[in-house]
Amino acid sequence: MTLETGEQSKQCFECRFEASADDGSWETTTHPSLGAITQCPECGSTDIHSVD
Repeated sequence: MTLETGEQSKQCFECRFEASADDGSWETTTHPSLGAITQCPECGSTDIHSVD
């Protein structure tokens, strides 16, 4: 995926889905003790990391 300069990308550890952090692709869910967390729209995993 090619991103414009300054855009941060996120990737799912489970299914390798990747998209810009701010393009609206990512979903959020609420964890009882953590609050709002990012969730992969493809597989539902919350194991997400930033890609440089």
